[in-house]
Amino acid sequence: MTIDTAEPVNERLDELDRRIVAELQEDGRRSYREIAARVGASPGTVRARLLQLMDDGVVEVIAVPNPWRMGFRFFAAVGVRLAPGHTERVADMLAERQEVTWVGLLATGYDLMFEVALPDARAFGIYREEVLAKLPGLLSADVFLLWDVRKFHYRLGMIEGERNP
Repeated sequence: MTIDTAEPVNERLDELDRRIVAELQEDGRRSYREIAARVGASPGTVRARLLQLMDDGVVEVIAVPNPWRMGFRFFAAVGVRLAPGHTERVADMLAERQEVTWVGLLATGYDLMFEVALPDARAFGIYREEVLAKLPGLLSADVFLLWDVRKFHYRLGMIEGERNP
């Protein structure tokens, strides 16, 4: 999934769109019929609105696996500093890798940061030599090993028209 930060569509979202998104954030498996009953619209309207929200890139309905529950024992954030001109290429390369959960381009400190999920520390040792060390323009990388996560998914508040802070 690539998050498009270029053009916000928040101005086009109305209260019904926001309520549909809120319902899906609570349970992404809800049917159109169930969402419709909860937001006071027809299932057809909910379906059309949700498809438009998906086409606009506002939401993507996906399963989010828990790496620890799936047997991954090495989960880390990696901050990378790169020589000028390499950030976007390296970000795109990392985004294509299955073990990378997310990649972000940073404005301060590091050029980019990403998270990696691997079976164990031994696998990371190999990863460090075969992937990290070979990143184009790599100047340095700092690894932040996570030993616990208190929040693995997130719910975004509905900026405009939100009723509960």
